[in-house]
Amino acid sequence: MSKKCVADKFVYVWEVPVRLTHWVNFLCIIILSVTGYYIHNPFIHAQDIVNTPYVMGTIRYIHYLTGIVFSVSVIVRIWWMIVGNQYANLMYFFKIFTKDGMSKFIAYLKYYMFLGKKTPHILGHNPVALMAYVVVFLLFIYQIISGFTMWGLSDPNGQVFAATSWMSSIMHIQWIRFFHYLTMFLIFGFVINHLYSSILMDFKTQGGEISSIFTGWKAHKTDELEQL
Repeated sequence: MSKKCVADKFVYVWEVPVRLTHWVNFLCIIILSVTGYYIHNPFIHAQDIVNTPYVMGTIRYIHYLTGIVFSVSVIVRIWWMIVGNQYANLMYFFKIFTKDGMSKFIAYLKYYMFLGKKTPHILGHNPVALMAYVVVFLLFIYQIISGFTMWGLSDPNGQVFAATSWMSSIMHIQWIRFFHYLTMFLIFGFVINHLYSSILMDFKTQGGEISSIFTGWKAHKTDELEQL
């Protein structure tokens, strides 16, 4: 005989704004990373500067436009942390600091560190992943503010500069640029880890981790039942 968890019902966990901003953020991160790297290291060299399109200008335009879309998406997701359901709400984060939350956090941490084999079934974000998402969203906010700060420098009399000049008074613009570039790698690294972890936990919990970000529904599991 073997033991396994079986689904007794399906629960609507991820609402439309959560799923929509998730995929918008994903696409924006890819585009921003590629264009951001090119802005830092322009690897396309024009042989004919008269007839060749203005590559850097086009890339910067795409980067700025995508940055605006990304900013709106992050703002929507932050707003949904206030008005969304229990799985999207910011209060969900504070459950980690309860006795039950810490127990689940330790269980998942042991699993990720190859020190444990069992993980409790959780419908929302598991505690370790949730802590990572909080850090990533802080990085998102830094990228948005620093990005607009650098953009604002192109017009010292513009509204963007007026709204973001406070940042350059705290930190030298070259350091802002350096950390903006460095954070790009941190976020892109998170994307790779997030993809791996999502697939891993989908196989581990069989709760629909991958399919749920498309449909919103996840499997609710009963306690372990003996199956013939």
